[in-house]
Amino acid sequence: MQNKPQIEAVEMPPVKNFLTDEQRDGSELCAEDVFRETAAWLKSKGCDNAVSKQMLEQYSMSVARWIHLERLISKYGYIAKHPTTGAPMQSPYVTMAQMYMKQVIAIRAEINLCLKEARPVKTTSVREVVYGE
Repeated sequence: MQNKPQIEAVEMPPVKNFLTDEQRDGSELCAEDVFRETAAWLKSKGCDNAVSKQMLEQYSMSVARWIHLERLISKYGYIAKHPTTGAPMQSPYVTMAQMYMKQVIAIRAEINLCLKEARPVKTTSVREVVYGE
């Protein structure tokens, strides 16, 4: 077996301004909190430099946007009035929230793949978990 280079821990990168910008409705975006929590979680797993800062920012923004939209759905409801016919229709916030949730799931899968590549699991460990050996 070849010796792989050891991953060195790095300090958490500073949070960019766009993660903390005030929203048009006056609310605060929680992307900074998501960024810090996820970076701390990665550090606790010893994989803080396995995921790029850009990917962490994308994940944080997608989660924060999803939360923001869910708050708007709670405030305004699931049903909206169609702008031209006045008939009831699904709130556009619901569709947008669903799109952001898909982004969150996709980016999280990429993060998990980065972690898997950074810390490969021995096949014996997999057999223990899967087959109880």
